[in-house]
Amino acid sequence: MELYAFPFAGGGEHCYRELEPYLTHATLKTQALPGRGRLLNKPCLRRLDELLDFLLAGIAFDLHKPYAFFGHSMGAFIAYMLTRKIIAYHLPAPKLLICSGRKAPTIIDADPKHVYPTSAFRAMLQELGGIPELVWQDEDLMALFEPIIRADFELIETTYYQTGAPIELPIHLLLGRQDLISSVDAYAWQQETTLPLTVSYFSGGHFYFQQDWQSLANKINSILATC
Repeated sequence: MELYAFPFAGGGEHCYRELEPYLTHATLKTQALPGRGRLLNKPCLRRLDELLDFLLAGIAFDLHKPYAFFGHSMGAFIAYMLTRKIIAYHLPAPKLLICSGRKAPTIIDADPKHVYPTSAFRAMLQELGGIPELVWQDEDLMALFEPIIRADFELIETTYYQTGAPIELPIHLLLGRQDLISSVDAYAWQQETTLPLTVSYFSGGHFYFQQDWQSLANKINSILATC
């Protein structure tokens, strides 16, 4: 099975590389996004429809193979919205979705963080975690990554989510116990699927898996084993 993995804000095609050695039921395929990694010379996409079209063009010819979607934070939202687009186009849908570290898409954040001044934006990123200390200590690296992360936040925060018919696919939600996502916002994912939502908690905050990739992989392996 193919496991297409979509990056979190600021993440690139290698952001889940530590996960790959532990996967036993799938081949990991992390999707490269414009504006980073090998696509650094391309402008970041700031509108969801443009990004979904870009991603779908890259995988459309492989959707006849069994596959599933995984994404963390922004990546979870992308995975879900891309699934809806695939279903609307009557293409073969994923077997299931694994959504990590993301509140339900119906929960709108009224505080647009992509317009924060630099000091407030970086303070917010530090609270979330996920950026290596080496990057924080290098102003040149931060100057490179900050606009990319801002563009990703803009993409999410300017998307007008239109509620549609729930999909007939399993959704598995993975969360850190110390993440700032309430149970109400988490279980609102149930509105997006006709099947029972499953929710699993891990020790840690928003980037709970960065200290224990194997636990995340074990959960993903057990989920994919049900396909």
